[in-house]
Amino acid sequence: MIAASPEMFINYCIALVIVLAIVIVASAIALTIHMRRKKQVGVVVAKHVVAGNALLGTVAVVVVGATVALNLLTSTYSANIDSVFTKTDQGSVEVATDKDDWYDLIDRIGGEGMTLMRNDNGALPLQSQQVNLLGSAAYNPVYSGSGSGSVSAGDSISIIGSLNSAGIETNSAPVDEAVYSVSEPTGEDLGYQAVSLSNDEVPVDSFTGTASFEAMREYSDTAIMVLGRSGGEGDDLTMYGTVDGADYLQLSPNERDILQRASETFDTLIVVVNSANALEMGFLDEYGVDACVWAGLPGPYGFSALGKILTGEVNPSGKLPDTWLYDNYSNPVSENFGEQEASNREGSHYVDYVEGIYLGYKWFETAYAEEAVITNTKTQRTYDYGRDYDSIVAFPFGYGLSYTTFEQHIVGGLQDGSAIESDGTVSVDVEVTNTGAVAGKEVVQLYVTAPYTDYDRQHGVEKAAVSLVGYAKTDELQPGESQTLTVEVSVEDLASYDSTYENADGTTGAYMLDAGEYVFSVRANAHESYGQVSGHMQEQYFFSGDNKRSTDDQQAYNQFDDAARGIYLSRQNGFANYADAMNSVSSELKSTAFEDDPNAYDESYDTMVTQTMQEGVDYAVDGDLTLADMADVDYDDEQWQELISQLTLDELQALVEDSAYSSPEIKSIDKPETTDADGPLGIAWMFGSDLKGVAYPSIPLLAATFNTELAQEFGAQMSDQCHSLGLTGWNAPAMNMHRWAFSGRNYEYYSEDSYLSGRMAADVVEVTRENGLNTYIKHFALNDQETERSGRLHTYSNEQAIREIYLKPFEMAVKDGGTTALMNSMNFIGDDWVGTSEALMTEVLRDEWGFRGKTVTDMPEDELVRGSADAALRAGTDAWLLIGGGVDVRCETDADIYYLQQAAHHILYMDSRAQLIGSRTLDWHRYVIITSVELVMIAVLCIAALILCNRKLKTVVKEVPAAE
Repeated sequence: MIAASPEMFINYCIALVIVLAIVIVASAIALTIHMRRKKQVGVVVAKHVVAGNALLGTVAVVVVGATVALNLLTSTYSANIDSVFTKTDQGSVEVATDKDDWYDLIDRIGGEGMTLMRNDNGALPLQSQQVNLLGSAAYNPVYSGSGSGSVSAGDSISIIGSLNSAGIETNSAPVDEAVYSVSEPTGEDLGYQAVSLSNDEVPVDSFTGTASFEAMREYSDTAIMVLGRSGGEGDDLTMYGTVDGADYLQLSPNERDILQRASETFDTLIVVVNSANALEMGFLDEYGVDACVWAGLPGPYGFSALGKILTGEVNPSGKLPDTWLYDNYSNPVSENFGEQEASNREGSHYVDYVEGIYLGYKWFETAYAEEAVITNTKTQRTYDYGRDYDSIVAFPFGYGLSYTTFEQHIVGGLQDGSAIESDGTVSVDVEVTNTGAVAGKEVVQLYVTAPYTDYDRQHGVEKAAVSLVGYAKTDELQPGESQTLTVEVSVEDLASYDSTYENADGTTGAYMLDAGEYVFSVRANAHESYGQVSGHMQEQYFFSGDNKRSTDDQQAYNQFDDAARGIYLSRQNGFANYADAMNSVSSELKSTAFEDDPNAYDESYDTMVTQTMQEGVDYAVDGDLTLADMADVDYDDEQWQELISQLTLDELQALVEDSAYSSPEIKSIDKPETTDADGPLGIAWMFGSDLKGVAYPSIPLLAATFNTELAQEFGAQMSDQCHSLGLTGWNAPAMNMHRWAFSGRNYEYYSEDSYLSGRMAADVVEVTRENGLNTYIKHFALNDQETERSGRLHTYSNEQAIREIYLKPFEMAVKDGGTTALMNSMNFIGDDWVGTSEALMTEVLRDEWGFRGKTVTDMPEDELVRGSADAALRAGTDAWLLIGGGVDVRCETDADIYYLQQAAHHILYMDSRAQLIGSRTLDWHRYVIITSVELVMIAVLCIAALILCNRKLKTVVKEVPAAE
C-alpha cells in the first residue's frame, strides 16, 4: 500500500495552488487600492504601477509555463505516475509460506550454491577461530547487480556478520585504523539504482599501525581476501575502463599488491569471490592461495551461509554453472561482443554469434578433443587447447569440491552397446558413495557425446564433444553411506538441428539423430569422467512431417535463415575455419528494411481477415460472460470469441497499450485491474519501496545448487511473495545465456549451458504456474549482451545455434514449465526486431511449441521500435511495457480489430489461469485537469490585473503636470 494517501497529497497540492491564486489576486487588488488612495501622483505612483506590471507579467508567464509543463510531463510519464499511485490488495490471498520459510530457503540456496573451488593444505574448514579480513568487498560486499534485479540491502547480513555468527572472530584493526570503512545499510530499496563498477581497492601502504601486516599476523596466521565485482542492466562490464591495464575481471594492481603481501605474511590465505561474473583465476597459483570459495552475489541475506561453509557447519556442494578461465580472451566470443556500430545505418549496431553452438564448455571441451590450436584474431594470442587445456581452463563447468570425497559408479539402466530408439528414453542408474569422513551432498552430472559423422560435415551439423543432458543431487550422505540416483533422458532431446534437410512439404530443416554410438558419461564436471555407457542408434532419423517431435505442435523447420551471415565455427580439422569465421564478420547490416519502415508488414496478414469485425459505433456485443467463467475453458473453445466480442474498442486497445507493470480493468467482463513487478532475485518496485519482497541469492547461485527441489521451492515462495504483496504477475525468470564473462546481467541469468538454464527455469515456472502466478519468462530472445541492447542491435546467428542454445531454455519453460506469459527482448534477430518477428513470436513460440498466453515487450527505448505497433501485433506481440510514453495501436479496419481481438484472447487466456488480485490506480488525471484550469484562471487574473494597472498608468501620465 502507498504509505501516505495519494488523495491527500494531491488535495494538498491543489489547496496550495488555490492559496497562491488568492495571494496573487489579493496583491493585485491591494496594489490597485493603494494607487487610488495615493494623492501624490507622478513618479512614485508610476513606479508602483511598473513594479505591479513586472510582478503580474512574471507570474502570468510562470503560470502559463507551469500549465504547459504540467500537462506535458503528466502525458509523457503517465505510466510512471500510474505506478506510483497504484494500490494493490496486499494480504487478500492466503499463502503457505512466511518470511521465516523464505530466509531458511535463502540460507539453503547459499549453502548449496556457494562453491568450493580450491582447498589445499587442509585450509578449510577453518582451523583458527580468528581471521584477518582483507579487501574492500569484505567490509562492503556486493549483494546484487543493478537494474530490475537490484534489491534492498537495508537489513543485510554482511560478511563480517556471517563470520561472527559462525563463531569466527574478525580483526577490527583495518576498520579501527581507517584502512576500510563500513557503510551502514540505509534501509532504502535500491530500485533501479546503479551500483559501482569501479575497482577501488586501497593501496597496500594503507595498512599501518595495528593494521600493518606484521601486527595482523600477531592476531592470526589466517587471512581471507574478498574480491568483489558487480554487474547491471544497461551496460556490460566491457563498458568500464581498465585500472592500470587490468580489466574489470582481472585483479587490479592494488589487489595484487595486497595478495602478494598476504601470501608472504600469513600461513593460510583464503580467497572469497563475491561476483556473478567469472574472474580470471591465475592469481590463485601466482600468490599461493590455499583455498577459494565462490560466493556469487548472494543477495542481502545469502551471506548467512558463508560463515557456516568456512567453519564446516555446512559442507559445500555447489557446482560452477560456468567455465572459469585463466584468460577470458581464450573464449571466441571475445571477438564478437560489445559496441559495434553498423557502417550502413547510423544508430544501428550488430553482433555476430560466429561461434555457433560452441558456447562455454562446449567450446573448450570440443577444442580440447580436437586438439585445436587457435590464434585470437584481435589479441593475436595463441591457445593450444589440446596440450595446454589445464593452463587455459582454471575450473571446468560443473566443477566443485567438498570436505568429503565421493565415488560414482554406473550400476544400472542403459546396457552398454544396446539399441536406442528415436521415441524412447535412456536412463542411467548411478550409485554415489560418501567415501570420506564427513557428511555431504553430491551431484550426478550426465553428459552425452553424440556421433559426429561425415553427414554432419557435409551438411554443416555441429556436435559438441560433450553436452549436459541430465543431473540429480543426493540427499546428505553420511560417511560410508550410498544412494542410487536415476537420470532419465528423452532420446528426442539428444537430436541436433540440421538446417539443410529438405522436408517432403518443401520446407527446409529438421531435428535429426545420427546413426552411431551415443556415449553417456557420468562426470565430476564437463572435463573429468567417472565412467560411461553407450547406446547405438541403428539408422539416421529425422523428425520430419508426421514424425515430428512428440513435444511439438507442428514440425520444426527453418525460421531464421535470414538471421545468419558469414561463416560459423566448425570442429572439422581442429576448427581450421576459425580465422575465416572471425574475419567473415561485416560492419554492414544485411538489411535496413526495419529502420526504413518499422511498421511495414506483409499485406497478406490483413487480406486473410475475412470477418466483418465492426458494426458502426455499436461495436461491442451484449453478453453476460465474465473472465471468471473461462477458468476451465480450453483455448480453442468458441466461448472465447463470445467473451472477446463483449469488449469495446477502447477496452481492446487498453489491453494492448497499457501493460506497464499492470493490466487494465475491463468492466465488460468483470476483469479487475492487476499489478505486475520485476524481481528475478525478489520483488523490486522501481517506483518506491511500497512493494518490496525478500530477496534471494543471484540466479547463478541457484543454478549452482543443481537441485531441482530448491528450484521448485524458490518458485513456490516467489508465488507466495507476489500474492502477499498483491501482485498478479512476476517479470521473471530471466534465462538468457552467459555468452561471455563480461555480460552485464549474468547475475540474473542461470548459466552458460542451455540445458541447466532450461531445467532450472522450468522447475521454477512449473510451480509458479500451479500457484496461479503469471510468470513472464524473459528476454525472448538472444538478449545476451547489454551493450546497445536498445540501440537497434542486429544479432546474427545460425539456425542450429539459435535453436539448440538460445531458444532451448525458453522452449523448456514453455513445454515443461507450462508458462502462459513471456516478455520479449529489445534486440533484433537478424534484421527483424524480435517483436515484429513472426518467425519467433508466432511460428516457433505458438505454432511449434504450443504456447498459449500473453507476450509483452520489454521496455523499448528506441522511437523506431515504438513505431512498429501494428506490425508487432500481427507478428504475435500482444502488449507493450512502456514507461515515459506509449504507443497508439491502430483500430480502424476489420483487420486491426481482428488482431486486437487475437491479442485479447492471448492476454485473457493467461489471466483466466491466474490468481487475479485486484489493484486500483488513483484517477489523478482529473486532478491534473482541475489544477490546469486553476492555473489558467490565475494567468487570466494576472493579465486582467495587468490591463487595469496599465490603464491606471495612462491616467497617471495624463494627470502629471508638464515639466516647467
